[in-house]
Amino acid sequence: MFQCHINCPHCGFSQDVHQDPAILHGKTVTCPKCRKTFPFVQSDLDSPSPSTPPARQQQLPRTSNSSPIKPRASKDSSPRKFCTSCGNQINVKAEICPKCFVRVTPPRNAINKAALLLITFFLGGIGGHKFYVKKYLQGVLYLLFCWTYIPSLFALIEFFIYAFKSEEKLQEKFPETSSGALLFLLIIPVVIVIVGILAAIAIPQFTAYQQKANDTIARSALTTCQTQIEIYFVDHGTYPLDTSQLQCQTPDDVSLFYLVYGSEGYQLISLSDSGSKAFLSNQNQTEVDEFEKSIIEEELAARVGEEVLTPGFHFVE
Repeated sequence: MFQCHINCPHCGFSQDVHQDPAILHGKTVTCPKCRKTFPFVQSDLDSPSPSTPPARQQQLPRTSNSSPIKPRASKDSSPRKFCTSCGNQINVKAEICPKCFVRVTPPRNAINKAALLLITFFLGGIGGHKFYVKKYLQGVLYLLFCWTYIPSLFALIEFFIYAFKSEEKLQEKFPETSSGALLFLLIIPVVIVIVGILAAIAIPQFTAYQQKANDTIARSALTTCQTQIEIYFVDHGTYPLDTSQLQCQTPDDVSLFYLVYGSEGYQLISLSDSGSKAFLSNQNQTEVDEFEKSIIEEELAARVGEEVLTPGFHFVE
């Protein structure tokens, strides 16, 4: 009965199968572990000795030294990898297979221990190392719960676990990495920072613009009311003395105060609840004075009371 040894060049899985190596030679076989295919090439270790009959081979007990891999390990204990062409085990740093003389291309997206440690330490709290090793579901969970700091604790534990493992063990555990997903994860904080900077610049500017617009409305309400007062003075020779003689319309959020100083004097004060300025005028002024709203509000509260400081037209005698 024939027996041959299959070594998967993709994941390193090895297995003895009861097949004639001469029949399998040159055919494509599937690794039972990673389910990837590769061409089987018969090696000298798979060929039965011509001096020993097949029946004798079946009767000979297989000792612990009969494995074709162990004698090689005794000669060279350095890390090994598999040739992607013939499946032969070669030194992990070898670039050309000594058996088939084919240049061995390094595995794409092979994990790098230093990169994994850096990503785990600095981005582990948001699942960066999970995205790097293509554990996308775990990475999303880390990202969703990063605000609890629990993923950061797990990432710190994983950092020490990875630190005490060799790069070969890490490559065996994580065959492939994804730099694209990691790049996307790195872009997210950058975008957040940029949006935050733009918001920090735009929001105050928008607030200032809105306050300025409300102040303009309050100023316009004052000038309109002052025009009505002057028209009344021209018609009657005196300024309004009660609410039946003067009623000025005010927009929403605008407080307009008409303070009476006898029949020959008055003062108008206008301010907006959403603005930052207060505007004053009297019978002797054609120009409108502008003050800080907080200062005028304190003076009004002392004279008429805080309960009167509400939007609308207020006739104060």
